[in-house]
Amino acid sequence: MNYLFSKSIGAVATFAAMAVTTAAIPAFAVTSPDFPMAGFATQNGGTTGGKGYSEVTVDNVSDLKSYAKAGNKIIYVKPGTYMGPVEVGSNVTIYGYQGAIIAQPTSGSAMKLSGSKNVIIRNLKFKGVGAHDDDDEDCLQVNHESKNVWIDHVDVYDGHDGNLDITNASDFVTISWTKFSYTSASSGHQFSNLIGNSKTKTSDRGHLNVTIHHTWWADGVVERMPRVRFGKVHVANNLFDSKNASYCVRAAIEADIRIEKNVFIGVQKALDLYTSDGAITAAQMISNYEENVKKQQAGTGTAFTPPYSMSLTDVSTQAKAYALRDSIKLYAGATLPDPGKTQTVTPASSSSEAASSSSVAVSSSSVAKSSSSVAQSSSSQAVSSSSQGEVVSGTATLTKHGSGSAKQEVKQGESIEEFYFTVAGATGATVTGLPDGIVGTMKGSDFYISGTVAQNAEVGAYNFTVTTTGATTNATKSGTITVVGENMEQGTTSLDVATVAPHFNVSVDGRVLTVQGATQAAYLLDAQGRLITKVQSLGSENSITVPRAGMYLLRVGNEARRVIVR
Repeated sequence: MNYLFSKSIGAVATFAAMAVTTAAIPAFAVTSPDFPMAGFATQNGGTTGGKGYSEVTVDNVSDLKSYAKAGNKIIYVKPGTYMGPVEVGSNVTIYGYQGAIIAQPTSGSAMKLSGSKNVIIRNLKFKGVGAHDDDDEDCLQVNHESKNVWIDHVDVYDGHDGNLDITNASDFVTISWTKFSYTSASSGHQFSNLIGNSKTKTSDRGHLNVTIHHTWWADGVVERMPRVRFGKVHVANNLFDSKNASYCVRAAIEADIRIEKNVFIGVQKALDLYTSDGAITAAQMISNYEENVKKQQAGTGTAFTPPYSMSLTDVSTQAKAYALRDSIKLYAGATLPDPGKTQTVTPASSSSEAASSSSVAVSSSSVAKSSSSVAQSSSSQAVSSSSQGEVVSGTATLTKHGSGSAKQEVKQGESIEEFYFTVAGATGATVTGLPDGIVGTMKGSDFYISGTVAQNAEVGAYNFTVTTTGATTNATKSGTITVVGENMEQGTTSLDVATVAPHFNVSVDGRVLTVQGATQAAYLLDAQGRLITKVQSLGSENSITVPRAGMYLLRVGNEARRVIVR
């Protein structure tokens, strides 16, 4: 659909269909959308945690330790402080309610993964005992060949030795939407993250594949954001603005680091090349944003190409970099909703179809049922190369994989984030309802949805359906690709503002935001800080039509509102 801006002369629209936060950022508490897993945790068969196992809710440390160590469980942790160490087994998801804190004891870790496989940890705070240079343990440890680990939306601070280290041939780890910091409880060794703990640990070669994205190294962190030996590490779309930082990323012996589209503000040094222990494989700086970085350091070598696809925010201008910065500041840390709330997450799933990395909390019907935004597809049909005459006895299945969501938004002339369905019990698959330029292709037993939207594709929502062929009972999966105009202006300005008395009001009627009393340009951002649209000139009252239900940030001058459209 087109984004509409029109003068409104009617009465103020009803507030019944929305919630508007009236304090300026960062005064309000936010609830983050449930962004899907990305990065190395999606590899090696994927990471599903406790999916398929029973759920349990714990409210005491004894039960938490018992269930976590046993594994094979989805564990919800009630608000409160739980003293570690909590040892984590395999095939387990640990998901905290708001206010759930795992505390580090005087000696030992708050939580430790040692040889653990297939683990998801989300929405928890990890409170360290304070960083001191006396060689104790890290607040959160991933150790001893742990594999397929997703650590998401956690807040780790004041770790005794480090905040979170990944060592001893651990592998296929993603850290996302996490905040690392130190407070006045720490008096030294404020070195946050180590990946590879020894120059002599050659057994780490071929392991330590780690992705860190949308993570914030905040005040108090001095070094190791992260420091890497031997590993392949993708550091992408992160925020580095610790006033205490001496360096941010350090590459050491045989490190292969891809440092891509990050935001470095007011730090001494974005990258440090440490060659005293041996040669660095690569530490490539790719399209980062640096502001007031005192010591410039070019990268070295050409880093690895990730085996996965991941949507990254452009930070090529200050406006775009600040938009990402503000989004990370809002959502990094333990900001996910409690289990069972309106924005219920799927903590055990590695292929959530509820949201994509480029769209916000889209309900399953919010686009499909909007009569003003459903585009007509070209009725193209992609047919598998398998024989269409063959019939397989039984019921077919389609299982979604890939980092791309089945519900995503893309501009005219741009590529979608690829995803695919594994076909079982059938001879192939077809797809209908895709926009021009997007196709379905059968590759072995997988049916891929990929391509570039045609420049002249009609703007709107395309509701597609994938259907298996050749089974006694065929399966279907559906999704929505929303095409938006290519001429939308990019970039915004900083949301790093003080709390001030409100000077404009916002109301919602369906998908229409009505802005009153604004005297400056208005910026509408999605939950990742990406600009949806900008209204240059505002009168006493203006309307903005949003593309779908979800959470938005509306900024005018140095005020911002969180707006939820249901």
